[in-house]
Amino acid sequence: MYNKFVRAMSYSLLIVKESIRSFYKNNNLDEAASLAYYGFFAFIPLFFICISIFNVEFTSSEALVVGIEKMIGRIIPQFGKVLIDEAYFLTEHKHTIGVIGFLMLFWAITPLINAIRRAFSRIFRIDKEVPILKSMTIDVIAASVIVLLFAAILTSELFFYAMAESTLKGNPLALITIDYIAPPVVTFLSMIFFYAIFSPVRLNIGSLVATSFFAAVFWTLIKEIFSRFLAINPNYGFAFGSLKAIFIIILWSYCSFLVMLFGAELLANMRNRDIFLLKKIFLNAPVPRKVKKELRERFVRAYDSNEDIFRDGDPSDSMFYVIAGSVGIKRNDVNIGIVKEGEYFGELSMFLNEPREDNAIALDPGTEVVVISRENFNTIVKENPGIIFKILQDMAASIKIGG
Repeated sequence: MYNKFVRAMSYSLLIVKESIRSFYKNNNLDEAASLAYYGFFAFIPLFFICISIFNVEFTSSEALVVGIEKMIGRIIPQFGKVLIDEAYFLTEHKHTIGVIGFLMLFWAITPLINAIRRAFSRIFRIDKEVPILKSMTIDVIAASVIVLLFAAILTSELFFYAMAESTLKGNPLALITIDYIAPPVVTFLSMIFFYAIFSPVRLNIGSLVATSFFAAVFWTLIKEIFSRFLAINPNYGFAFGSLKAIFIIILWSYCSFLVMLFGAELLANMRNRDIFLLKKIFLNAPVPRKVKKELRERFVRAYDSNEDIFRDGDPSDSMFYVIAGSVGIKRNDVNIGIVKEGEYFGELSMFLNEPREDNAIALDPGTEVVVISRENFNTIVKENPGIIFKILQDMAASIKIGG
């Protein structure tokens, strides 16, 4: 049990370390700034859409205003009053937006959706081009889900308000408890939906839950720090005059997207855990003992002396790296080379995606090789393109020696 815990901690620290590195490598500081502006201009239409939906269904403007005020207060620290004033106006003037206005507001959300999808595609290393019509359809679907998510959050606030006015009215302790516990839970569930919606790949449930929990806790912590900072510095943003509230909201959006993008990096790196273990082979980087043990358990195959690793005509869906012993390469029963510890083989057939032309045979008892699949190799190269140059150098050197 202890060894499993230590291994899990080592793996977690490796994931965090790699995520910090990739966060800066992917220039997410600039990406978060871009998303903050998109987010500010998309949040207002999104906010108005939710109000217009509930404005039709609810006869109690007071309940709706209170629910909206609570929701905005949980999302935007300190400076939600501007939006609350607009919400109050809309609750008093039903059908103000109308069908055309509703569609225009909805379409105003899609640039943010598209920007988030592009950011996630870059983080997850998805280079596949999506046709324009399909991309627009995905944006509309994702925007619809985001609207439903906001509506669900507002519904939870209205439900809590109704309980506070009826069932829990005489129980202040229960009200305080729910008001303390419910926001983190809602934030956690919202993060799950957010990452599930925008991830361009299928996610592992455990990784999704763990990342969403981390993002929810981190976002809540940042929110508290941000709120206290504004409370201590009430004149912060004074130079922007009447635009102070807008400046604060954009700044808070920037902080929020930093958290969300880092969470996406965590998800991407959890998904590519194999890459961390394998890429050190090509980079000649030292491998931690715990990671080396996992590398051996997951990717290493052991062979006895004179045992075939592959034969002429076998499919070439992987390459190999020798970590113990040596491997003889034969072609037409003629020895053409010996691969020693620290060297790799089988890469040329994998690159060409053609059947093997050689026989690879373990020469020593206890020969061990790391199996690197084409998919894992392609992912490693995308993150470390210099590896290709290194392999080409090695191939050129072997051809020169052979010649």
